[in-house]
Amino acid sequence: MARADGTDEVGGSAYGRTDGRGHADASDARLTDLLRADSATAYQALQELRARHHPSVLAYARLCATGETPARQLAAQAFTLAARETARGIDLGVPWRHRLLLLTAREAAAWAADERSAGLDPTLLLVLHSTGADGPLPPLLAPFQSLPARAQGLIWYGVVEGEPLDRTAVFAGLSPADVAHGTDRALAALSQACLRSRLAASTDPHCGDFRRLISESVRPDSPRESADLRSHMAHCVHCTTAYEELSALRDAPRAALVEGLLPWAGAAYGSRLHGGPKIGTGARTTPRLPHRPPRRLLLTSAALGVALAPLLAFLLTQRDSPPSQESAGATPSAVSTPPGPPPVTVTVSPPPAVSSPPPTRSASPSPSKAPSKRPSKPPAAAPTPPGTAYAQIVNVASGRCLDISGADLEKGTDVITAPCSSSPTQRWRVDSARGALQSYADPDFCLDSRGATDDGVGIWECASLEGRNAQNLRFAVDTVGVIRPAVAPDFAVAPTGGTSVSLVRESGRADQRWRAGVS
Repeated sequence: MARADGTDEVGGSAYGRTDGRGHADASDARLTDLLRADSATAYQALQELRARHHPSVLAYARLCATGETPARQLAAQAFTLAARETARGIDLGVPWRHRLLLLTAREAAAWAADERSAGLDPTLLLVLHSTGADGPLPPLLAPFQSLPARAQGLIWYGVVEGEPLDRTAVFAGLSPADVAHGTDRALAALSQACLRSRLAASTDPHCGDFRRLISESVRPDSPRESADLRSHMAHCVHCTTAYEELSALRDAPRAALVEGLLPWAGAAYGSRLHGGPKIGTGARTTPRLPHRPPRRLLLTSAALGVALAPLLAFLLTQRDSPPSQESAGATPSAVSTPPGPPPVTVTVSPPPAVSSPPPTRSASPSPSKAPSKRPSKPPAAAPTPPGTAYAQIVNVASGRCLDISGADLEKGTDVITAPCSSSPTQRWRVDSARGALQSYADPDFCLDSRGATDDGVGIWECASLEGRNAQNLRFAVDTVGVIRPAVAPDFAVAPTGGTSVSLVRESGRADQRWRAGVS
């Protein structure tokens, strides 16, 4: 944890010293490259990553666990999985510390499925049992992942973690001047990414018309009110969610980010780790769009959105010093909501129906209340599931498209999710005659289940539909957009953390449904 002098205590060494830590000034990206090099260099890089990130990971693991021992096991397993994925060339997709926290939650989800559930916080266990062990993704994760690595580092280390300017610069591989001048631009880019993501998930063609009005209504200075926008948001969950997210990012960015980028106990993590003023303090209180009820964050704080994964053997032995009396005494048996941040509404974003009351109109007359000339619009039609025409396959929950990793059209390449674009590798069709999903980029390749439910999904030659492994390539798409593999019809294709796509037990959630996008 942070010491009074601004350094971290990890295994008896203070952060920033060079004794035994020759890579203390290397960026996370540089350490990632070293981790994929020869074994000696990889070991040193991993030790540096542990030194700078382990206190935060352990702090988060303590929120997920019932005591110190299971918390340390969760933290160690997160490092194990991160190191193995990195060594295999898997892109982390988010800053190192953020990825480690997501992997901690992922391991906790695996624990919930067996006898290790006794080591999990009871409230977390209840959330997992009520939402499904591989619950929804953190609501801001997909827009955050669409940003360049530079912007991600500025936001995560500088805003969410509140690291000092010089440490943020080291971790992100930037100069202090870059950090000082680039953070506001990074936050603005995230706001626009959130807006694009929410509008892309809507099937209402009118939502795009309100993009500019939403941006103008949440400007820090001189926001522009719009009666048309209020009227539209009364029945459009996508635009309402976008407005709420942008308002939260403007008024209390750290609170919105920590709750929107972590699947569980985000507010508690932010307050517990830093031990300073509670997140969300100092937020603007000037009301926007005053005829709407008070804003409530539609961000998930108690939903675990990283997939189940088998427990891996430890790559690192736990060489941490025994927990101090202070840290051991701070370990709760159950997580309680910190008094600082305002309460949040636990919900899946975007939900299938409006999860908060629509805006109410004041009875007093006002010029802005004049009836809008825009004709009232019926509720948007249900999303159209993928069909026989080539089109994007868009996840209903995240708005991201099914894609082929690295556009590498080779047998066995992973299928992932990515921000929707014009790439031909994001176009697919349902070959109803053969019961397969065929790639537009190369029609000789089809979606492949790999014959199991825990190996992710990839692509393989469609010619195998005529062979003994034909079942591996067969999928059925139902009327609500669930893509079911023939090898396990009670499972569904779904995003499972980061860019990964896998097969999870079908439970009717929005992130297990897909719609046809741009053809």
